[in-house]
Amino acid sequence: MPVGLPKIPYPIPIPDDDEDSECNGLYRRRILILGGEITSDLTNIMTGALLFFSLADSSKKFKFFINSLGGSVIDGIAIYDTIQTILAPVETIVTGMAASMACFILNGGTSRIAFPHARVMMHQPSSPYLDEKNVDIFLELEEIKRMHDIIIDGFSKTTLKSRTKIMADMDRDLSMSAIEAQEYGLVDLIGGENIFKFP
Repeated sequence: MPVGLPKIPYPIPIPDDDEDSECNGLYRRRILILGGEITSDLTNIMTGALLFFSLADSSKKFKFFINSLGGSVIDGIAIYDTIQTILAPVETIVTGMAASMACFILNGGTSRIAFPHARVMMHQPSSPYLDEKNVDIFLELEEIKRMHDIIIDGFSKTTLKSRTKIMADMDRDLSMSAIEAQEYGLVDLIGGENIFKFP
């Protein structure tokens, strides 16, 4: 379990020899928290929980809380694709900051919510290969362009803004309050006390 990811015991007694005895109670309540840098390890935990509990019951929604400055582009796209693919609805909720790839994941929710004082920031994805030596620069640039197009298309689809507008805003590192993010189309609602009410 990564540092910073809350682990809450499930209150129902489970036999000691049951493998689920260490299962995070938040997961069973379909609450996921992206509270740090987006890495491969964290992505495997997030996507695994989404897939497992969606297969168990696709009629129940997830609450996916976000407070992250972003991270790996490839891993961010993996979380986004999982949210888009599973049958269970996923409510993405930004509690503090959703920047870079965390903003892209926020954008992928079935419904998208921001806490009143949350911040959302769009900016250009960076290459995961920039520090590597002996990488063919043309292949790298092609991969960056492909990932860049996926992100622009995702933002354009939900905000209904043109690719040109999205690209320009990503270039200037657009930072928004919750209300500004709602006006832009990245957020559907500003959160209130009903956030924690489950059907």
